[in-house]
Amino acid sequence: MTLRFHNISKTFGYQKVLDRVSYAFGTGLYALHGSNGIGKSTLLSILAGILEPDAGEIEVAGHSLHSAPLEAKARLSYVPDKCPIYPFMTGCELLQFVARAKGTLICPDVEALLESFALGAYLNTRFGQMSLGTQKKTMLASAWIGQPSVMLMDESSNGLDLATRDVLIARIRQMREKALILISTHDAEFAQSTGAEVLPFSKLHGPLMRSHECRRGPPAHERAAGHCCIDPENGAVE
Repeated sequence: MTLRFHNISKTFGYQKVLDRVSYAFGTGLYALHGSNGIGKSTLLSILAGILEPDAGEIEVAGHSLHSAPLEAKARLSYVPDKCPIYPFMTGCELLQFVARAKGTLICPDVEALLESFALGAYLNTRFGQMSLGTQKKTMLASAWIGQPSVMLMDESSNGLDLATRDVLIARIRQMREKALILISTHDAEFAQSTGAEVLPFSKLHGPLMRSHECRRGPPAHERAAGHCCIDPENGAVE
């Protein structure tokens, strides 16, 4: 399994946000679906090793995030909804930092993505001086460094212009055959365009389940025809 987590629990104060959440994924593309506050962002942050769970186990490409964090984190990437980068750090410094942390170099494929995102003129700009869209594009580009086995993306389409959004959709569709991409988004059109399989957050609770138990989205021929499961009341992916 590319990503496996078992009995993940997390409480903030008196509020239990995650209660024995479990799942196992191979490669592919999945969109977490659930109401605001249900714990999607918290789970992605825990899976990325940013937030410590109260209990549970996480394995990334066979490496325990608890006992072998360097090996596990070298095989994953994480793009949060909010920019966590130090405001004095430049875009170039972020990319170099990520590459060093993963023991690799910025390859031509990442350089091509930077060009597609039109980031060349902003790589020496400090994050505190970037627009929100430029911050998001730079973080997204860094996610492709090191050919990750697991890519975690929280509201990845937020703040993007249409051209960048189209580039991201194409890149995600290409990557889903090589890695696990797990996204959380309220953007139904974006999720539909990527062809993601929809995973209701409620499916993660209880005994460990396999990815084939996920409630799948419409077949490929229906997605190509423009069909998508969408909640008619709020427009969210379902």
